[in-house]
Amino acid sequence: MKKGAPCPREDGGAIPWPTMPNLVWKTWRTAHKEVAALGTVPADHIVASTAYVNDQLPDEGEYDDWRVCVTDPAKDGDVTVDTWVTIGLTHPDNSCPDSGRDDGDRPSLPDRDDDGDPDYHDPFPGDRHRNSSYPDGLPGGSGDSSDGSGGGGGGGWNCPRTRWC
Repeated sequence: MKKGAPCPREDGGAIPWPTMPNLVWKTWRTAHKEVAALGTVPADHIVASTAYVNDQLPDEGEYDDWRVCVTDPAKDGDVTVDTWVTIGLTHPDNSCPDSGRDDGDRPSLPDRDDDGDPDYHDPFPGDRHRNSSYPDGLPGGSGDSSDGSGGGGGGGWNCPRTRWC
Protein backbone atom coordinates (compact mmCIF):
# COMPACT_ATOMS: atom_id res chain seq x y z
CA MET A 1 0.00 0.00 0.00
CA LYS A 2 1.05 3.54 -0.66
CA LYS A 3 2.28 5.47 2.37
CA GLY A 4 -0.59 7.51 3.85
CA ALA A 5 -3.33 5.39 2.28
CA PRO A 6 -6.15 4.29 4.59
CA CYS A 7 -6.28 0.56 5.26
CA PRO A 8 -9.03 -1.53 3.65
CA ARG A 9 -11.56 -3.14 5.96
CA GLU A 10 -10.39 -6.59 4.86
CA ASP A 11 -7.33 -8.00 3.11
CA GLY A 12 -7.50 -7.39 -0.61
CA GLY A 13 -10.41 -4.98 -0.23
CA ALA A 14 -10.72 -1.58 -1.87
CA ILE A 15 -8.90 1.31 -0.26
CA PRO A 16 -11.51 3.53 1.43
CA TRP A 17 -10.25 6.88 0.14
CA PRO A 18 -11.96 9.95 1.53
CA THR A 19 -14.21 11.69 -0.98
CA MET A 20 -14.38 15.33 -1.96
CA PRO A 21 -16.99 17.13 0.13
CA ASN A 22 -19.56 19.50 -1.35
CA LEU A 23 -17.77 22.84 -1.10
CA VAL A 24 -19.93 24.92 -3.45
CA TRP A 25 -20.57 28.43 -2.13
CA LYS A 26 -18.33 27.95 0.90
CA THR A 27 -15.50 30.43 1.32
CA TRP A 28 -11.95 29.61 0.22
CA ARG A 29 -10.88 29.66 3.86
CA THR A 30 -13.52 27.05 4.85
CA ALA A 31 -13.00 24.90 1.75
CA HIS A 32 -9.23 24.79 2.24
CA LYS A 33 -9.68 23.65 5.85
CA GLU A 34 -12.18 20.94 4.87
CA VAL A 35 -9.93 19.50 2.16
CA ALA A 36 -6.87 19.59 4.42
CA ALA A 37 -8.88 17.82 7.14
CA LEU A 38 -9.35 14.83 4.83
CA GLY A 39 -5.75 13.97 5.70
CA THR A 40 -4.60 12.78 2.27
CA VAL A 41 -3.83 16.10 0.57
CA PRO A 42 -0.85 18.22 1.63
CA ALA A 43 -1.82 21.87 2.16
CA ASP A 44 0.39 22.98 -0.74
CA HIS A 45 -1.55 20.66 -3.08
CA ILE A 46 -4.74 22.67 -2.57
CA VAL A 47 -4.73 25.49 -5.10
CA ALA A 48 -7.10 28.33 -5.89
CA SER A 49 -8.14 29.34 -9.38
CA THR A 50 -10.92 31.46 -10.82
CA ALA A 51 -14.22 29.98 -11.90
CA TYR A 52 -14.36 32.47 -14.80
CA VAL A 53 -11.70 32.64 -17.50
CA ASN A 54 -11.58 36.47 -17.53
CA ASP A 55 -11.36 36.93 -13.78
CA GLN A 56 -8.21 37.24 -11.70
CA LEU A 57 -7.53 36.26 -8.11
CA PRO A 58 -6.23 39.01 -5.86
CA ASP A 59 -3.07 38.43 -3.86
CA GLU A 60 -3.04 35.43 -1.53
CA GLY A 61 -5.02 36.11 1.63
CA GLU A 62 -7.24 38.64 -0.16
CA TYR A 63 -9.53 35.96 -1.60
CA ASP A 64 -10.24 34.19 1.71
CA ASP A 65 -13.91 35.19 1.46
CA TRP A 66 -14.32 34.37 -2.25
CA ARG A 67 -16.83 31.59 -2.87
CA VAL A 68 -16.28 28.10 -4.27
CA CYS A 69 -18.04 27.33 -7.57
CA VAL A 70 -16.29 24.18 -8.73
CA THR A 71 -13.70 21.69 -7.51
CA ASP A 72 -11.38 19.21 -9.16
CA PRO A 73 -11.81 16.44 -8.17
CA ALA A 74 -15.57 16.95 -8.19
CA LYS A 75 -17.88 16.33 -5.23
CA ASP A 76 -17.78 12.68 -4.11
CA GLY A 77 -14.61 11.99 -6.14
CA ASP A 78 -11.83 10.05 -4.42
CA VAL A 79 -9.16 12.16 -2.79
CA THR A 80 -6.08 9.96 -2.84
CA VAL A 81 -2.59 10.49 -1.51
CA ASP A 82 -0.82 13.28 -3.40
CA THR A 83 -3.96 14.40 -5.25
CA TRP A 84 -3.81 18.02 -6.37
CA VAL A 85 -7.08 19.76 -5.54
CA THR A 86 -8.09 22.82 -7.57
CA ILE A 87 -10.81 25.04 -6.18
CA GLY A 88 -12.47 27.42 -8.64
CA LEU A 89 -13.52 30.64 -6.90
CA THR A 90 -15.59 33.70 -7.65
CA HIS A 91 -15.92 37.04 -5.91
CA PRO A 92 -18.88 37.07 -3.46
CA ASP A 93 -20.61 39.71 -5.64
CA ASN A 94 -20.83 37.18 -8.51
CA SER A 95 -22.84 34.04 -8.93
CA CYS A 96 -21.29 30.78 -10.04
CA PRO A 97 -21.29 29.79 -13.69
CA ASP A 98 -24.03 27.46 -14.88
CA SER A 99 -22.95 23.95 -13.92
CA GLY A 100 -24.89 22.47 -16.85
CA ARG A 101 -22.54 23.88 -19.51
CA ASP A 102 -21.49 21.30 -22.04
CA ASP A 103 -19.35 23.37 -24.39
CA GLY A 104 -16.13 22.51 -22.53
CA ASP A 105 -15.03 26.14 -22.27
CA ARG A 106 -14.69 27.99 -19.01
CA PRO A 107 -17.27 30.78 -18.89
CA SER A 108 -16.52 34.50 -18.82
CA LEU A 109 -17.93 37.22 -16.62
CA PRO A 110 -19.78 40.07 -18.34
CA ASP A 111 -17.43 42.71 -19.80
CA ARG A 112 -19.70 45.25 -21.52
CA ASP A 113 -16.91 47.53 -22.75
CA ASP A 114 -14.65 44.63 -23.82
CA ASP A 115 -11.60 46.05 -22.07
CA GLY A 116 -10.62 42.85 -20.27
CA ASP A 117 -11.92 43.90 -16.85
CA PRO A 118 -15.08 42.06 -15.75
CA ASP A 119 -17.87 44.56 -15.02
CA TYR A 120 -18.03 43.75 -11.29
CA HIS A 121 -14.62 45.33 -10.66
CA ASP A 122 -14.13 47.53 -13.72
CA PRO A 123 -13.39 51.08 -12.54
CA PHE A 124 -14.58 52.40 -15.93
CA PRO A 125 -17.35 50.01 -17.11
CA GLY A 126 -18.42 52.21 -20.01
CA ASP A 127 -15.02 53.22 -21.38
CA ARG A 128 -13.16 50.60 -23.39
CA HIS A 129 -10.09 52.89 -23.57
CA ARG A 130 -9.55 52.84 -19.79
CA ASN A 131 -9.27 49.81 -17.53
CA SER A 132 -7.68 48.88 -14.22
CA SER A 133 -4.25 48.54 -15.87
CA TYR A 134 -4.52 51.87 -17.73
CA PRO A 135 -6.82 54.15 -15.68
CA ASP A 136 -5.71 57.25 -17.62
CA GLY A 137 -6.31 55.63 -21.00
CA LEU A 138 -4.37 53.33 -23.26
CA PRO A 139 -0.72 54.31 -23.87
CA GLY A 140 0.10 56.60 -26.79
CA GLY A 141 -3.44 57.01 -28.06
CA SER A 142 -5.58 60.10 -28.30
CA GLY A 143 -8.38 58.23 -26.56
CA ASP A 144 -10.38 57.47 -29.68
CA SER A 145 -8.75 54.96 -31.97
CA SER A 146 -11.84 53.95 -33.89
CA ASP A 147 -10.13 54.92 -37.15
CA GLY A 148 -7.74 51.97 -36.65
CA SER A 149 -4.61 54.13 -36.63
CA GLY A 150 -3.77 53.19 -33.05
CA GLY A 151 -2.66 56.72 -32.23
CA GLY A 152 0.06 56.61 -34.94
CA GLY A 153 2.83 59.17 -35.35
CA GLY A 154 4.89 60.70 -32.53
CA GLY A 155 5.45 57.68 -30.28
CA GLY A 156 2.00 56.15 -30.80
CA TRP A 157 1.14 52.61 -29.87
CA ASN A 158 0.99 50.24 -32.83
CA CYS A 159 -1.89 47.86 -32.23
CA PRO A 160 -3.48 46.81 -35.51
CA ARG A 161 -5.71 43.71 -35.33
CA THR A 162 -6.01 43.86 -31.53
CA ARG A 163 -9.03 44.59 -29.40
CA TRP A 164 -7.41 47.87 -28.28
CA CYS A 165 -7.76 49.60 -31.66
